[in-house]
Amino acid sequence: MRWIAILASATLAACSSSTMLPENTAAGSGEFSARVAPLVHSAQTGGGLSLASAPLPPLPWEMEGQQPPQADLQTLAPDLLAVSPEMKAFVDSIDPSLSPNQRMRRILRTLRQQRFFMEYDLDTTATAAETFSQQRGNCISFAAMIVALAREVGVPAHFNRVYAPKERRATRSDSGRVLVENVLHINAEISYGWSTRIVEMNFEPRSHYRHEKLSDEDVQVLYLNNLALSEARDENFDAAIGIARQALTLSPESSVVWNTLGYLYRRQGSLELAELSYTRAIALDDKNVSAKRNLQRVYQLQSRRELLQAAESSPITDQDS
Repeated sequence: MRWIAILASATLAACSSSTMLPENTAAGSGEFSARVAPLVHSAQTGGGLSLASAPLPPLPWEMEGQQPPQADLQTLAPDLLAVSPEMKAFVDSIDPSLSPNQRMRRILRTLRQQRFFMEYDLDTTATAAETFSQQRGNCISFAAMIVALAREVGVPAHFNRVYAPKERRATRSDSGRVLVENVLHINAEISYGWSTRIVEMNFEPRSHYRHEKLSDEDVQVLYLNNLALSEARDENFDAAIGIARQALTLSPESSVVWNTLGYLYRRQGSLELAELSYTRAIALDDKNVSAKRNLQRVYQLQSRRELLQAAESSPITDQDS
C-alpha cells in the first residue's frame, strides 16, 4: 500500500505530511530541556499543569506588530471537494432512475471498468476535480475525488485517517537542503445506510489498520499544509507562509501546521518566529516529536548566532592575532 499524506517533520497529508530536521541535527541537549522546562509544570513533577494546557505564545504575525493583510486571509487554494463540469457530466451519465446508492455503486463500477487509474505522486496534492481530469495525485487526492462524487449523487461519504505505521522520506531542494517528511495515509468511506464501503487509492484492498473519521476541515488543513510544503520545496517561502496562515485560520490548534510554519520561518532566518511557532506546536500536542526536535535545532542556531555576534562585536587585540 502506498501512503499519500505528507506531514512535514523537519519543518500531514496524503498523503499528508509533517516536517522535521535530519536526524543527525536532532540529538538531545541540556540546553533544550532547560529552555523548554519553564514553559510548564508537568503533572509528573507535581505542578498539575500539562504542556497541552500551558498558555500559548503569541501568533507569529502578532509579534510582527500587525495582523496579516486581509489578502492573506482570503482563499489561496481551490476548494478540495469542488465538483467540476466534467465530474457533473460523468455523474449525470449514470442512470438517474436508480437510487443514490445504486448510482454510487454504478459510479465505482464504471470507474473500475474504464480502468480509471491515478498515477501516484506524493508531491501532488490535487483537488477532487484535478484528480478526476489529470489522474495524478496522492491519497488525499483520490479520497477527495471519491467523497466529492458520492456527495454529488446524494450519498454520504467522509475521509478516514488510517493508523498504519508512519513512513518517512527525505527530499533535497535545489539548494541542497534536506527535508525529512513523515507520511500519513487517508482514504474515503461511503455510507449506504445499512453498510459502508472503504475505498482505497486506485481501489486497492482495504487496509487492516485502524481507521478514524476526519472532518472535511481537518483534511482541508492537511491539504493546505501539503501545498505549503510544496511551495517550500521550490523555496517560495512567502507563498508557503501565506498558505500555512490560511490553514491556521481553519484550524488554529493544528500542531502539524504550527510545526510547518516554524520550519518556514526558520528557513527564512526568522529564528524568533520559528521558536514561537514550534513552542505553540508543542503546547498543542506534547507528543509532537518533530516540533521538539525542530525547536532544539532553532536553539542551536540561536546560540551560534549569539556567539557569532559576540565575536564580531569584540575588539581586536594583539592577543587575537
